[in-house]
Amino acid sequence: MQLESLACQARELLKKGDFVGVYDVAYKALEDQGSADPTLAHLAVLSLARSGATTQAEQLYRKVKDILPPTEENLSLEARLYKDQCLKAKDPEIKTSLGKKARDLYLEAYRINRDYYPAINAATLSLIIGDNKSCHRLAREVLKLCNQSSSTYNGEDYYLDVTRAEANLLLGNEGAIAPMLSHAYRGHSHDYGKLSTTWKQLSLICEQRGISTDCIQDIQPPTVIAFMGQTIHGMGKSPGIDPADEETLRKQIRNLLEKHNIKIAFGALACGADLMVAEEILKQKGELNVILPFSREEFKRTSVSPAGPAWEEKFDRALERAASVYEIVEDAYTGYDLLYEACSLQIMGLAYLRSQTLGSQAFQVVLWNGQPSASPGGTAAAMQQWETLGQQNLVIPVPEPRSKGVTPLPVAASQKIELKRHMKAMIFADVKGYSSLKEKQLPQFISRWFHHLEQVFNNHSGEILFANTWGDAIYLVMDSVSSAARVSLELTRIFSDQELAELALPEDLGLRVATHVGPIFEGHNPLTGKKEYFGTHVNKTARLEPCTPVGSVYVTEPFAALISIEAAGVYRCEYVGNHPLPKNFGRIRMYHLGEN
Repeated sequence: MQLESLACQARELLKKGDFVGVYDVAYKALEDQGSADPTLAHLAVLSLARSGATTQAEQLYRKVKDILPPTEENLSLEARLYKDQCLKAKDPEIKTSLGKKARDLYLEAYRINRDYYPAINAATLSLIIGDNKSCHRLAREVLKLCNQSSSTYNGEDYYLDVTRAEANLLLGNEGAIAPMLSHAYRGHSHDYGKLSTTWKQLSLICEQRGISTDCIQDIQPPTVIAFMGQTIHGMGKSPGIDPADEETLRKQIRNLLEKHNIKIAFGALACGADLMVAEEILKQKGELNVILPFSREEFKRTSVSPAGPAWEEKFDRALERAASVYEIVEDAYTGYDLLYEACSLQIMGLAYLRSQTLGSQAFQVVLWNGQPSASPGGTAAAMQQWETLGQQNLVIPVPEPRSKGVTPLPVAASQKIELKRHMKAMIFADVKGYSSLKEKQLPQFISRWFHHLEQVFNNHSGEILFANTWGDAIYLVMDSVSSAARVSLELTRIFSDQELAELALPEDLGLRVATHVGPIFEGHNPLTGKKEYFGTHVNKTARLEPCTPVGSVYVTEPFAALISIEAAGVYRCEYVGNHPLPKNFGRIRMYHLGEN
């Protein structure tokens, strides 16, 4: 009964995307190999695979394979692990070998129940490894299975439609797939996860066959935008939007949204361009994600209220309907432009990251008066930054205002604070399994631990601004998210399997690394004579590491957003769920960090 309860708990966590929670629940029941439960073993491996920890998932699978019966579900899981490795492999021979293993396992799973899911995966993998004969044979079998299944289901069946389309695409019947994809899209147009998975799979086939993706456009996930621009005239440092031009500008916004199939948007909610785009997105039942530089109450007071009660109502309604709201800091504006710059970078980074995750397009919609930015967080500066990513700005010109404009609220001098905030990347890491080490093992472990940390610090001494260690934990502060990514990944590799064996240390001993970025305070500690860093973002980073699997680096969404701008194409960030933080610190969206 206890194992059944744990399995139910793990499945519920899986639905919520809490993959680390699933692993923690399931793995506890695997510690005693004599009574290990196959269902929990399957869930533990699956949770690691979905979290992006492919290597760890494969290692755990090898440990529990003997207790897993050869069911379609378990064989498909093993096949999935080889498929993930195949798609990441760069060496052609290794890629083919892994692809063949995955294909053969899917075939073994297919023979059990003659289900179309393992069959279509086997067909696509046959294409990837160059076995076109098997690919076509399996694709034809899949179409027969789909035709048989279609007579037994009522209503819409997304997977049946897209599996038919995938089989036809493998067979070269591009002209036959549009109705299937259109039918699948109509019933699931807002299930972006399904659309993304299907689009990526079909795009992979198009790439393998050397054909355009035009034939699969009907299933393409919606376009993502960052949006920003001029406020109501009088609010900003340069000419803004005249209220008399609002309806004309709204019409141009609507035309852009429709033309480019824009359904997902990231931006702030200042009066003017921000709220106009946000309202038009919501009118089209799109997804609005709001990023504010500081608390919503203070933002409303400084960036919305001067334009009048009507704009305040727009702000309140947009916040209520937003899919997500993120505040760079959760307190008041302190008079520094850093928060606006951080907000602008987050908006762009999150939009770009979301488009990459979905496999869709990204644009930046800008209502611009044609003048240069007065600060790094301004409209023109954001346009230039966006273009450095190789992305396109969709510009709606803002006419010269005719009215006098509104009066902005000044920032009181008393709000200024002595210590300034700085955008810094923070790393927290600890060694899982340290507390279970025996007394006689500690000297050897500590000696090697500090030796490895010294090497890491020497390798990156010019990048690490601050370092602190206690026992098995380390805390680092760095200027650059790219530097933090390099160091984080290096930390996960400091203990090799060979070294653990030589030192007679537990083989599951390893580092959990979590990384975040945010505005934190920098001060001088008179006791140590060194700089110190503190603030709510430091506290948040300290609570991330327990959410991370051993051997992996998990990063927050703000970090993932900025690394996608600063080092596009160098690192990849795969979403792993909205994770609960310890000590009732709320939940946070996390990503698995890896190298491309």
